[in-house]
Amino acid sequence: MRLSKRVVSLICLSSMMLSFNSSSVSNIEDNFNLSSMSVINKKVNTVVKSIKYENSDSEKLKEQSKLEKERKIKQKDLELKKVEKLRKENITYLRENITAISGITEQELKSVLLTYNGASTMAHLSKALVDAENKYGVNAFAMAAIVALESGFATSRRAVEDNNLTGYEVYSDNSEGRLFNSQYDSIIQTARHLSKNYLTKGAVYYNGVSVDSVQINYCPDEGKGKNWNGKVDSLANDFLKTYKKLYL
Repeated sequence: MRLSKRVVSLICLSSMMLSFNSSSVSNIEDNFNLSSMSVINKKVNTVVKSIKYENSDSEKLKEQSKLEKERKIKQKDLELKKVEKLRKENITYLRENITAISGITEQELKSVLLTYNGASTMAHLSKALVDAENKYGVNAFAMAAIVALESGFATSRRAVEDNNLTGYEVYSDNSEGRLFNSQYDSIIQTARHLSKNYLTKGAVYYNGVSVDSVQINYCPDEGKGKNWNGKVDSLANDFLKTYKKLYL
């Protein structure tokens, strides 16, 4: 069967239109997909950049916080060193007032006694001497000097056998003196006795708070002749000088 030229032309034209429409739709879809991907990529890049900035800011904040903590620690250390330096500079002994607290620590006094010639035999007493100062307000250097003088640096018979380091209740060479359970007790009880009966205004043996005032009733037969007060003062000052050489 033969088709007319007109019919053939219409069929060809229809085919071309269909082909054009399919291609156009495909191009539109491709363009749309490309446009969408571009937008998405831009948004992703924006988010990624934002996260990077946030992470960067977070790291900076962490670093700043770390540096600030380090600065505060250093500042605190400097302040503590200043306080400690000031404390060491104010470690003291006064002949005119043995109730003036020395402020020395147990370890520092132990070092002093180990360093001072002949006093190493007293090093184990550093805790008792510092405790006596803290409990009863008797200067640790003064107490150490009394112990050194009265017991030959903790080596006398009474010191070894009776634990009596301070001549407590020893009124003469023949006196038995007080027996103590320990050398620690000897120092603590002597400090208590001095504080209560010698160094408190109105007390039975009170004549003042100096070494010289204590000597009047503590060692009445060892005044100017035997110079008990002068010896105690000299020893206490020597201990203080040793401290200064070690720590200042």
